Amino acid sequence: MFENVIDGIFSAVFLAAILRVTTPILLPSLGALISEKAGVLNIGLEGMMLSSAFTGVVVSAYSQDWFGYEAGVSVGPWLGLLLGVCVSLLLSFVLALFHLDLKGDLFLSGIALNIFGSSATVAIMFELTGDRGNTSTLASLQMPFIRLPEFINQIPLIGPFFFDVFDNQSVMTWIAFIGVFVVSFFLYRMPFGMHLRAVGENPEAAASVGINVKRIRYYALLISGFFAGLGGIHMGMGYLQLFQRDMTAGRGFIALVTPSLGGGTPAGTMVASLVFGFFDALGIRIGSLEIPSQLPQSIPYFATVLALVIYALQRRISQRVSEMRTASGAAFDAAFWSSIQRISILHMLLMMFAVIGVVTGGAILSAPNGFGGAETAVPAGLVIGAASIALFVVGLPFVTDIFRIQERWQASAAVTIVSLGIYLTLFLALFFTPLPALVIALAASALVWYMIGGRVLMRGGRITTESTEKSK
Repeated sequence: MFENVIDGIFSAVFLAAILRVTTPILLPSLGALISEKAGVLNIGLEGMMLSSAFTGVVVSAYSQDWFGYEAGVSVGPWLGLLLGVCVSLLLSFVLALFHLDLKGDLFLSGIALNIFGSSATVAIMFELTGDRGNTSTLASLQMPFIRLPEFINQIPLIGPFFFDVFDNQSVMTWIAFIGVFVVSFFLYRMPFGMHLRAVGENPEAAASVGINVKRIRYYALLISGFFAGLGGIHMGMGYLQLFQRDMTAGRGFIALVTPSLGGGTPAGTMVASLVFGFFDALGIRIGSLEIPSQLPQSIPYFATVLALVIYALQRRISQRVSEMRTASGAAFDAAFWSSIQRISILHMLLMMFAVIGVVTGGAILSAPNGFGGAETAVPAGLVIGAASIALFVVGLPFVTDIFRIQERWQASAAVTIVSLGIYLTLFLALFFTPLPALVIALAASALVWYMIGGRVLMRGGRITTESTEKSK
């Protein structure tokens, strides 16, 4: 069974599952990115997603009574989408009103909306169904699934794999990943997006050139609520076909940190969301093993806690780089330190995998029967645990102090390439013999390091040691 699970993880079906479970993380993450760029982080994403999901499920169920069965099945999902998103927009408007006009604390107002979304959905659900757990008695509908043209499956080499991954995905999944390009165009190619970023970076300077800061922030929170609403709709009518109490399970809070983990860009936010989607899908996949159910259920939450730690470290790093920018003036090399920040994010992601490896190794040792028996599981658990601990220890210095990446970039490169190479080797070993898999993995890891910033580190930066010491 263990071999079947491993084979299933590295398959088109598993990749399709990653896309499916990434969708309710990516959609609110794009909303969080926009609100964060405007300087008003939307803390209420969780409550907005719950409210939207509940509204969509209920409206789609009752539309079959309102319009008749056949018309209701056709109209219901889209009407549920429309009204669910409208509810989320209404809550985001309330948040903006409390914060921007009534001067309420943004954090506390967002938490209040989250509590309201959780409690109000349960109260109304009990009134409608008599159940406080889910809406299984309502015949709710699903959003449509998109079937790819059959000729794609006939394309040599890539066709069958691509077809298996993307065929029959929910329309919400397509909206989520297309939304990455739309948000990127909006933020970096449209005047409104430039105004929004200016408001977030320096509201006083933006106001001095005639930009209405309050209006921009209103729009940012409304757009954020729009994406949160789409994420909630996918939870209730794409991910599942009913509403469950607190079914978002913290995805709204995860969405708050993915933009920072992704470097504050739409593409980076998508990658960070895919990382969480991978862990979520992994937890579901290994749940079929004969191991304690708490292990697969805990994997996404381990990833969340680690992401929060990474977020805090990244905020501290960004603050120190900003201090260096101020202290160094014209001597500051922005490209150099941007490269170091990207490499530091890679170090942190590798540390995340190392911690997951330690947890997995411990799980194998504690329940060897679920991993093929003690004879094979115990050595595997010891190797995985020991290797993960070693990778964690060697990577820790470069996570806790960004200046070590500058001062000892050769060691940083070695740790990055070896750590990433080990993970890639495990994947490639499914398709190649061990030695070619190792060679290809190390070459690919070196290329990744070089492309994300290694080439800049090899040239060196123009910032002076004196400026670095001042920033410390």
